[in-house]
Amino acid sequence: MAILTKEGRLVKKHFLFMLGLALSVAACSNRRPISSGPYQALKCGLNPSIAQPSKFVFHKNNGSLYYFDLLTNSFKPITRRVEEALYFNSMEELFSRLKGNKLMIKQINYFDNNPQRKSIIKKTINLKSLVMYTVYQNRNGKPLKIKENCIWIDPKSS
Repeated sequence: MAILTKEGRLVKKHFLFMLGLALSVAACSNRRPISSGPYQALKCGLNPSIAQPSKFVFHKNNGSLYYFDLLTNSFKPITRRVEEALYFNSMEELFSRLKGNKLMIKQINYFDNNPQRKSIIKKTINLKSLVMYTVYQNRNGKPLKIKENCIWIDPKSS
């Protein structure tokens, strides 16, 4: 059933156009960075098959990773969070930097405090297309590659 206005346009088409416009504005809002001072944040791995999405808060000028401390209401380097954590049989190194429009993250995990037993995970996030590529080796030594989508989030969100 179509309803005509005085101008002869269909109200149904106008309503569908406005609905589509509202949905596209909502979808595009995740494509713009949300900044809190010099800090921006992304959440990657939004697939239902991924148990926990990854969140990255970074300095938009150099790519250094941070986290937001709710107690002090401030951003702190992620290395301080790692240093404060308890480790039993492992330790971790974390490096990050910006290279053009990509956030590059390298994580090295040492198991049993043995440098021969380590895993290296490399993550590359394209800040334009909002796609994260993760490369790591499985237990057999074969490299695995994972592609995940990302969205911009508020750096102060948990």
